[in-house]
Amino acid sequence: MNGRTITLVEPQYRASMGLVLVPGGEAVFSSMTVEENLQVWSRQIADHGKRKEKLARVYETFDILWQRRDQRAGSLSGGQQQMLALAKAVMLDPELLCIDELSLGLAPVVVQDLLKIVEKLKEQGVTMVIVEQSVNVALSIADRAVFMERGQVKFEGPAQELLDRDDLLRAVFLSGAGA
Repeated sequence: MNGRTITLVEPQYRASMGLVLVPGGEAVFSSMTVEENLQVWSRQIADHGKRKEKLARVYETFDILWQRRDQRAGSLSGGQQQMLALAKAVMLDPELLCIDELSLGLAPVVVQDLLKIVEKLKEQGVTMVIVEQSVNVALSIADRAVFMERGQVKFEGPAQELLDRDDLLRAVFLSGAGA
């Protein structure tokens, strides 16, 4: 990353290098409030002033989290929990944001809300790697796509080019594999 190998870097140091992960599944501390989740995560930001500034910016971007800041994270809807997971990651100003299964188990309307946030991050210049089983979700936000089937790369290139390849899209939809 930025010319440095990060393979052997311990995970707790990767975020300070600009690599941040939003894991699939449960990525929040369910017994803590929204605010507590964000505060725990923000401790990685040494400067207290910047920490407060980033928390304010997160609440601006994710206004539903501001409304629910005193609510236990485990009682949020699946989409709201995913927003909290994204907010925690965004707070660290990642150079590379890795998102695993953004849409997993979420209603289509919730996925659309999350995609708007991801688009906003993209416009702000955040580079993202998104692992996503839903080809529709993946290709709606991707500039580039890698399609894998049974562990083998079947396509790598511009997302639009994958959309134009009926043979590959048919394989994606028929096999249930992801983009």
